[in-house]
Amino acid sequence: MSLLPLLLNRNRSNRPSLNLEFTANPVPASVTFTRATTATYVNSAGSIASAAIDTPRIDYDPVTLACKGLLIEEARTNLVLNSATLSTQSVTVAAVAHTLTFYGTGTVTLSGVSTAGPLVGTGAYPNRVSLTFTPTAGSLTLTVSGSVTSAQLEAGSFATSYIPTVASQVTRAADVAVMTGSNFSSWYNASEGSFVVEWDKIGAANFQAMVAISDGTSSNVIAATHGSGAPTNNARFDVNNGGVNQASITTVSPSVAGTAYKTSVGYLVNDFASSSNGSAIGTDTSGTVPTVDRASLGNNGVGGGYLNGHIKRLTYYQTRLPNATLVALSA
Repeated sequence: MSLLPLLLNRNRSNRPSLNLEFTANPVPASVTFTRATTATYVNSAGSIASAAIDTPRIDYDPVTLACKGLLIEEARTNLVLNSATLSTQSVTVAAVAHTLTFYGTGTVTLSGVSTAGPLVGTGAYPNRVSLTFTPTAGSLTLTVSGSVTSAQLEAGSFATSYIPTVASQVTRAADVAVMTGSNFSSWYNASEGSFVVEWDKIGAANFQAMVAISDGTSSNVIAATHGSGAPTNNARFDVNNGGVNQASITTVSPSVAGTAYKTSVGYLVNDFASSSNGSAIGTDTSGTVPTVDRASLGNNGVGGGYLNGHIKRLTYYQTRLPNATLVALSA
């Protein structure tokens, strides 16, 4: 017999005061969502579709059609022109990591400031091939042969959703989801609480947040993150109060792109804990709880730290749940 129902029904305070599921549009009205540009995603039929400005993207697996959840990405720019059917061209790049992707059976050969690759296609959509490389600054030539469709060259160490271009480069703005005012205070308990977030990531980066409960600064924050600390691609629970770290708990080391995770956290003065995917509980028994006024979903609450992944579900409890319950909820 599962212990979870017994642990959750000790009293009514152990029932969630917030239960958000991101498996369909529109997203819950309590979440304010903005994005200054259009953006693409995979719809429930498995096709690439376009979402309008300020419209959330509920993303699906193009093969299994399984719902991944709310897609949150940082801003990226597609540097190649006429991306639908790529032709040979030269692009000015910086000396940072870049990722080239496309669908099709053709080949893209690099020359100039990088000779990485070549990148060889393996088939039409959804077979997207990817090459990450770091050029020197200057002119990069992409020589195209065969079928190369929906091509993208972006500054970054992993690929993000497709950004169509025609005669000029195009930037996709960042996805921003936040809960403020009564949409936050109606369910949040300032002195103690617990939450569970179901998430995945599309690539490794430093200090990306699944959920950040804060005052809009990095000085006062309760956050479930990945990529902070060492190694740089782990999953963590971090608490700061007045600019001083109160708790840092690693739950997965390392976290893997494309893998689904459930991270649970609990906070109370001198009593912090976290677990991911049923892992042994991690605890910190010394620290205070910050004063906060908002919940940022998929970003760090201060205009960065974008998840670059999906949030499928967020559940919040107005009590510091027992460690055994946190482990059970994350399993």
